[in-house]
Amino acid sequence: MNKISIGCLLVAFSATALRSGLPRFRPTRAMWVAVGGAALVISAPSFAQTNWLQTFFGATHGSYNSTETTLSPSNISALTLLWGQNVAGGVTSFVLYAGTIYAQGQGSSTPNLAAIDAATGATRWIITTGNDGNGSPNTIAAGAGRVFAGCGFAGGVGGICAYSEKNGKLLWSYSNTCSCLPESEVFAPLVLASGTVYFGYGYGGAGGGEYLVALEAATGAVLWTYSTGGPNTLGPAAPVIGNGMVYFTCGGNDFSGVCAVSLSSHLLVWSANFGSTTMGLTLAGDVLYVNGGSVGEFAALNATNGTPLWTVEGNSSAFPVSFAKSVVYATGSDGYVHALHAHNGKEIWSAYLASESSVSLANGVLYDDQQGSNNPATAAYAVTDGALLWSSPLPASTLHPPPLIANGTLYIANGACGQVCAYGLPSESPGSSGR
Repeated sequence: MNKISIGCLLVAFSATALRSGLPRFRPTRAMWVAVGGAALVISAPSFAQTNWLQTFFGATHGSYNSTETTLSPSNISALTLLWGQNVAGGVTSFVLYAGTIYAQGQGSSTPNLAAIDAATGATRWIITTGNDGNGSPNTIAAGAGRVFAGCGFAGGVGGICAYSEKNGKLLWSYSNTCSCLPESEVFAPLVLASGTVYFGYGYGGAGGGEYLVALEAATGAVLWTYSTGGPNTLGPAAPVIGNGMVYFTCGGNDFSGVCAVSLSSHLLVWSANFGSTTMGLTLAGDVLYVNGGSVGEFAALNATNGTPLWTVEGNSSAFPVSFAKSVVYATGSDGYVHALHAHNGKEIWSAYLASESSVSLANGVLYDDQQGSNNPATAAYAVTDGALLWSSPLPASTLHPPPLIANGTLYIANGACGQVCAYGLPSESPGSSGR
């Protein structure tokens, strides 16, 4: 068989794979095959890895990985520690990108960003960022060879920076120094969508201003800004992106609630009053889900015009809800998690899970970061009824970024094993495809 026939064989295999739904042949790991007395080098097929590219999984904050097929309610009890790695000061947020965990470390003197091999737990690099991020919750994101995180500068100025995923080199930074007190800082944490980084920014105290910023992710160039006005007009919620709009918490003039601004015109489309800007936002299709408000409600709004769809009063919190298969999973301020029908808010079940963040979802399992010295750092529950399936060793920690689940591996922060920990099934390795 000559070179041409080998090429034809590979093309034929790839075409057959496409028609049958089999994985496409991709050159990765070399293997030797003897053909006509000659040794040819071809490659074994590999399988695509799933990334968890930003806090809450995506720009809509649903916290649901629909591609996970390895970890399930039937085997999650067998989870075992694969590795643990320390990050100075503890982790406020982390992501999984191209086989690497990027973790934002906190600290009053040396806030940092660490890159950790997702398969082995080895630290690849660590840099000082000058700021462990502002806003609650703190978020980071990754994509296109960059890691986006909060950063800081001389004089107490806060901003957003992009770092090389390969070595942590600073690629660009955004800040807007006002030379006033308090200095400029990030008010609403970042979100990444379609090559653009969005966040809230403000400066100057009583005489200052607050505004939403949209930066080109590749260069850091300012694409547009939207001013919300003076002090206390921009809430701390992480914005969400979808339906041609950016949704964020806003206030001013006896109004506090949610605003929707068009991504094309950069003008306000609608606003809804909740009496508070301390809320979490999640977008699912054409519905915006709200956790929080002056009376502590879980609510659903028409994402196009802001019309209320349903409201359920309860002990809500400021965490985004999680969403999967027409069910909303909302964390309350009392540690309860409520599973609600997405179309009407009717409760399916509720359970005290000692929850201290939004929950993460994958393949029928709900993962919950917990609070309190008598509770584990993270536990896993059945999405059908909240039944406990597995828990990590004690104790829980003081920082609570939501867990990551991808490629047959559970990654948690601030567990008993270290500041970032990987759990998997005994037969699996972290970062594997689970096949």
